[in-house]
Amino acid sequence: MEATPRITAYLLRLRDGDAAAAGEMLPLVYEELRQIAGQLLRAGMPGHTLQPTALVHEAWLKIQRAVGGGAGFNDRVHFLAVAARAMRQVLVNHARDRRARKRGGDAQRVPLDECLDVVERQTGDLVALHDTLERLAQDDERQARIVELRVFGGLTIEEVAAALGVAPTTVKADWRFARAWLQRTLGSERQP
Repeated sequence: MEATPRITAYLLRLRDGDAAAAGEMLPLVYEELRQIAGQLLRAGMPGHTLQPTALVHEAWLKIQRAVGGGAGFNDRVHFLAVAARAMRQVLVNHARDRRARKRGGDAQRVPLDECLDVVERQTGDLVALHDTLERLAQDDERQARIVELRVFGGLTIEEVAAALGVAPTTVKADWRFARAWLQRTLGSERQP
């Protein structure tokens, strides 16, 4: 990405307390965030009422609150990792709100991403996936982060490895294990 050094420079300014850097950086990262949001909503959530632009804007507000709270970013990949978590939170909150509006009826199936095809056949319930990821994080935080970064952040194996400071082979192994664990766990929860 051609703008990566510029993004890193803005992130360093943000970390040093320059609040204006966020507004200057937004045009550089906006399209990438919008593409990630579009992939999440288009590939996994047909008919979803949340639009990519709205998802990016809500995630951006969460990111700005994190910056206001003293959060800093090391580089583009670290920023995208935080953005992935923000998008996940926005989507889960949106899904929970929809479920609440249905007055306790069955939640709408919401498949997530083609890279989790096996899981999608078992469940598409975003809230169930979130809750299951929370349980996975209790046992293995890194595996849960890998799923979050791959599914909600659209990061490659190499980008996840850089974000977490581990080798790509470790990410691949954890990714395989986490997918199998999710499939098994989500599949058993659907059994009567």
